[in-house]
Amino acid sequence: MSEEKSKSKVGYSKYLGILLLFVGFGVLFFTYQPVIWSYFDYYIAPKPIEKIKVEIVKEEDEITTEIKKDTEVVFVDKDFGLYIPKIKANAKVIKNVDPYNFDEYRKALIYGVVHAKGTALPNEVGNAFLFAHSTVNFYERREYNVYFYLLGELEKDDPIYVSYAEEIYKYKVLELKIANPSEVQYLGQYMKEDTLTLMTCWPVGSNVKRAIVIAVRDLE
Repeated sequence: MSEEKSKSKVGYSKYLGILLLFVGFGVLFFTYQPVIWSYFDYYIAPKPIEKIKVEIVKEEDEITTEIKKDTEVVFVDKDFGLYIPKIKANAKVIKNVDPYNFDEYRKALIYGVVHAKGTALPNEVGNAFLFAHSTVNFYERREYNVYFYLLGELEKDDPIYVSYAEEIYKYKVLELKIANPSEVQYLGQYMKEDTLTLMTCWPVGSNVKRAIVIAVRDLE
């Protein structure tokens, strides 16, 4: 091989490497762009008023999907919904989905947050277990509704509202735990109080650990 051809081959390899590097950065950007925007909105955007009313959606309205600084009423799903004021997440909840059936819960996550089959419902005694994506691959993000980007921002005593059968139930965050995927005890009743357990993958964008928010029913 001549010296000129050898240099040409090295040049093509160099440009190919640069192209692949830019493609890699592009994939990362499109994957994490919604996460970055969520954190920007959380830390920079004006906070909504503190005393927002939470009401069951009326027949002529839809649930409130965009919560702004001047929002006075947040409408939640009348059948089964989840509203977390601090991270401005308001979602429909899909009831009784098998958490061990990948195909079943994968399809359900397209439409909202998922309620694990076999765990309590909000109007029952026990532990209601809800889970959702924290992020997905860039080519799937238009397919899934992602509500738990900011779940890790929740702190003790933050309020959470769950609507069920046209009633609204209020919970207060007790703690945030980072757990291994094998720690499945949170699917059962692990406390004496009625609890709400929220789970997503952790860190955002990976499947290594689980972020688990434990909340107790607020009876005040």
